[in-house]
Amino acid sequence: MGFAENVKSELEFQDIQVKELAARTGISKNTLDKYLSGQKVQPGVENAVKIAAVLGVTVEYLVDSKVQVNTVTVNLDAKALFAAKQFAKLNAFNQKTVEDLIASLLARQPPADE
Repeated sequence: MGFAENVKSELEFQDIQVKELAARTGISKNTLDKYLSGQKVQPGVENAVKIAAVLGVTVEYLVDSKVQVNTVTVNLDAKALFAAKQFAKLNAFNQKTVEDLIASLLARQPPADE
């Protein structure tokens, strides 16, 4: 996915309207609409940084959907990104519960070649 698709995805995920993004970034709604139209209009660095800051993501993520995790670049699909964001909202006890559940599910899952 490219910049426009990633911003649209984040807006939808965070339930933010384009007009709200415009108000929070200081970028006009018309300009944002051009970025999101898919017409290959890309923001300058300053506007990309403003958009990323409001959405709470990196510019790199908006450009190429990659997330830096402990110096390893990981491509996340929409489901994995959603799960990671929801996991981050959990308290430590519930995060440990999810980790234990995943370990349990993986332990009882048949090998991939079966």
